[in-house]
Amino acid sequence: MVRKFSRKAFVTSLLITLMVFIAGLFLGWNLDNIRTDSILDDLKGNELDAESLSIEQAFWDEFGGDNCQFAEQRLNSLSTELVELGQYLNSYTDKSIFEEAEYEYLARRYFLLEIQTYILVNHMNEECEMDLNYILFFYGEDDSESERQGYVLDMIVSRSNSTVDVFSINYDLEDDIAIETMKMFYDVTDTPTMIINDDIKREGYVSYEELKELIDAEFV
Repeated sequence: MVRKFSRKAFVTSLLITLMVFIAGLFLGWNLDNIRTDSILDDLKGNELDAESLSIEQAFWDEFGGDNCQFAEQRLNSLSTELVELGQYLNSYTDKSIFEEAEYEYLARRYFLLEIQTYILVNHMNEECEMDLNYILFFYGEDDSESERQGYVLDMIVSRSNSTVDVFSINYDLEDDIAIETMKMFYDVTDTPTMIINDDIKREGYVSYEELKELIDAEFV
């Protein structure tokens, strides 16, 4: 005997399925908004910190005085905040179709903030003779060698007790003048590429042991 299903039961089932689907989309959209707002707030705070440090530096350059007394402490604080923000932004991979443009906007602002901080670190390192260790890392999207290099850099930062700062720049980010300028200045044509302490350039994958030898830092 063939069991028959009524049209009403079918329509009811379809409506329930549709409601669950819409509710899921709405929940995902709201979660994306919350996450985006949180990252945006952190970005604004870090941008203000970087701008404040730039203004402080300009003040001492213009009027004279000791601009190095608290510079290292402030740079370390800013770099730590950038690392945490970058990790949070990287975790934002399951973005919905509604928020992809917003994600790209946040990522671009983050990379520009990294460049601004990198310039500050480089300038203060020379100005105050701080002997800082910092790496500019150009990586490619969907590039396995860049991914491997990223793991090595994570080890470098961790085992140096965060005395090495890494500034990661998406090589594939298009239509950004600041990033294109840095790529042209350092003649970056492929990924991964690293600029170590604004002095040593390494193209291609570099192992942990080899990279450690290029950095004057204590490792655990």
